[in-house]
Amino acid sequence: MNAYRCFSICLIFLLPLQLVAVSQDVWFWAPPKPIGDGSDYEAIGYELSQGQGWSTNFSNESWRDFYKTYDPIGYKQTLDRRSPLVADTNRPPLFPTWIAVIYRLVPRGPYSSAAIRLSLAAAIAIGCSIAAAWGWCLASTSSSAWLRQHAFWLAWFAMIVVFTERNLRNYATDFLTEPFALIGFSAFAILIWCAVHRSSITFAIWSGIAFGFLIHCRSAFVLWIPFLPACLWLSMVKTVVPNRTKWKLILTFFISLLLIVAPWWIRNIMVLGELQPLGTKGPTTLLGGYCDESLNAGGEWQFGPEKRLREEVYGRLDLGSATSQEWIETEKTIASEASQRVVHWIRTNFASLPQLMVQRVVTEWNPYTGKSLLFKILALVGVTALWLQDRRILLWLTVPLLVNSVVVAGTYSLGGRFLVPTYGCFYLLVSTGFLYMFSEFARVLGSRNMRGTSKMDRDASKS
Repeated sequence: MNAYRCFSICLIFLLPLQLVAVSQDVWFWAPPKPIGDGSDYEAIGYELSQGQGWSTNFSNESWRDFYKTYDPIGYKQTLDRRSPLVADTNRPPLFPTWIAVIYRLVPRGPYSSAAIRLSLAAAIAIGCSIAAAWGWCLASTSSSAWLRQHAFWLAWFAMIVVFTERNLRNYATDFLTEPFALIGFSAFAILIWCAVHRSSITFAIWSGIAFGFLIHCRSAFVLWIPFLPACLWLSMVKTVVPNRTKWKLILTFFISLLLIVAPWWIRNIMVLGELQPLGTKGPTTLLGGYCDESLNAGGEWQFGPEKRLREEVYGRLDLGSATSQEWIETEKTIASEASQRVVHWIRTNFASLPQLMVQRVVTEWNPYTGKSLLFKILALVGVTALWLQDRRILLWLTVPLLVNSVVVAGTYSLGGRFLVPTYGCFYLLVSTGFLYMFSEFARVLGSRNMRGTSKMDRDASKS
């Protein structure tokens, strides 16, 4: 057994199941769902496929026709949006680029929507299979004989867990970035592990590239960057790697990461004419996490504050005849005012911030009933098992979940969406917990049987 074979076995098992599941969904042939970010990504992908760059044009009748034909009433909110061709800085570029590639291959319509959803289902299968292969690598090279013995079963049971996760399969039914982010994080995890395990500059380069594309998939991962140096250094503590090599690996990682993200950041700065490499979406979206509604909703992100702000700003302007540049200036104004309101709310409600941060994390990890509660219990058992068996693997699997939770605490909860890219770590902890409980039960049962057999032998010898 090796990592490639483990990945292949898991993918052969998981891929058909994911593809069949999404093909049975009622949205399989439809445009993006009416509520959510899907129509934004699709609008950018369409304009990109037409040679217009990463832009939106909500007044483009050729773009609107698909929604009108499918369900004009259901997509009324989407069709109510109007704008000229405007360069977009709100969304990361990777997923719209993939949509554009599919539109080049399959004409836009029901078949292209089906192709996009099939690709998202495949992405879930590939991302989880990479995570399983990473789990096999961690266990098979562990100092613990128990983990080495159960390396394949650790990966295989994690795939069983994935198959039972209906919530994960649902991310393939809409035009969202989570499935590709799952691939990106799983690839980053196994590549950075290889870089550390082998002290390999080559793998450090590839891991930086993977994390760069992960940011291009979900911009929120830029918030991980302040934590990464400490995390990478922690992963190399108590190893034979010289300090000089450790710094070379970390520096190489960040250089390759910067080379991937810099072109897009420079493009955003040029489009906006300001030093906003991440675009205008971040400050605007943050408003939904720092507001009374979010505090009352357990830290869940709320659209109301952004909606009201947009209505206020739009009411001051004549957007019906606005040019593309005026639309860009409007987005900059919205982002600026959103930032001011966030700062004001924090100052006014500073005493409520600890409560809000805890609420966000608790809400993001919902639900706490049924199968989800069982998996969380098994994950905690897995943490205990790794604490006893191999604490280095414990760090590899728990640190990403902790960093993710810290990011959620500092921003907002989004219905569990922040956790999806790091699900591989969680499923491996669940798998470890199950196997540890099973092996301990078998050991205890076996020892009891042996004691019973010994007692029978002694009784027989006495008689």
